[in-house]
Amino acid sequence: MKNLKSQKELEDKGIKFILIPLIHPVHTVSDVQVACKCDASEVVKTLVFIGDNPVIIILPGNKKADIDKIKVLVGEKDLRMAKPEEINTLTGYNIGSISPFGINSNIKQIADNTIPTLTFLILGSGQSDVLIKISQTEFRKSFRGTFASISN
Repeated sequence: MKNLKSQKELEDKGIKFILIPLIHPVHTVSDVQVACKCDASEVVKTLVFIGDNPVIIILPGNKKADIDKIKVLVGEKDLRMAKPEEINTLTGYNIGSISPFGINSNIKQIADNTIPTLTFLILGSGQSDVLIKISQTEFRKSFRGTFASISN
């Protein structure tokens, strides 16, 4: 398996994780549920929002981002979901495989406050046919953002 930017960041930090190679690419929470035989709450979505500054939002697959809460947290009046080309420019990843790891460390990251209740997380690696499985403990060690109530 080729060395992914997300994999490199985690390895450089000494984080324990598992790469899950897939037979078929995944792009949605339900794709991941089928591939990994897991619950939507264990699948973690990484979303990119654009305002005056970009922000990475991380939340369980069974939750929806609350744009009003996020606007208040980041102090932005005009915040919207990034377009596919903006996501690729900002993160180097394509929509459906975004990872919170291996991206520009200047981009603010906020994870939903329900994330710490999960035992483990399954999230994007930056490549649509590989996922990352990481324990809650290891995620907390590797996550460089903040936790807040950002879902509804």
